[in-house]
This record gives sequence, C-alpha cells and structure tokens, in this order.
Amino acid sequence: MKTALIASLLVATSFTASAMYGDNYHEAYQETASGPGKTRAEVIAELQVAIAAGQINLSDSEMRQAERMNTANTRSNLTRQQVQQEVIALRQQGLLNIQGDH
Repeated sequence: MKTALIASLLVATSFTASAMYGDNYHEAYQETASGPGKTRAEVIAELQVAIAAGQINLSDSEMRQAERMNTANTRSNLTRQQVQQEVIALRQQGLLNIQGDH
C-alpha cells in the first residue's frame, strides 16, 4: 500500500513539475540572429584577452584543458625518433613520470 502511494505521489509530482516548467524552457533558449559568425581563432584570441584582463576566472583544470587545446593545434618540427629520444632522456633524468604499463 505504501509503495503504491509513494509511486503515485512521485508520478503526480513529476507531472506537476513538468507542467509548471512548461514552455518556459523553450522560450528561454530561443536563438537569435547575431550576424556573421566569428572564426575559431577570433574566439580564442578574445578569450585570451579576457583572461589576461582578469575578466574571466578559469579553474586549474580549465586552464590545463585550454593549454592542451592550444598545444594540440600547433605543429611540431620534430620527427618521431627525436620525440622518442627526448622521452628517453627525460625519463633517465627523472623528469618524466609515466604511470601504467608503458
């Protein structure tokens, strides 16, 4: 009996909540025309200016992710063999900590 009562209350509550929320969800997120879009480079440049000006506070993880994205977009002039030699040298110096079975 209690299970049926609780289940019916949960269903009634979810219907009430969805009815109260209703179409406001769609109205709040309607897209508006903003003119011609910006390139990825323009957006990144604006973000870097805003961060430098202190207008945007990013967490450490967000900063690391942004740095990874920036370095991922740059091309390296090193060959695969040069990178492997660099990794070996760093590991021998104790500057590279690789975890797992590598």
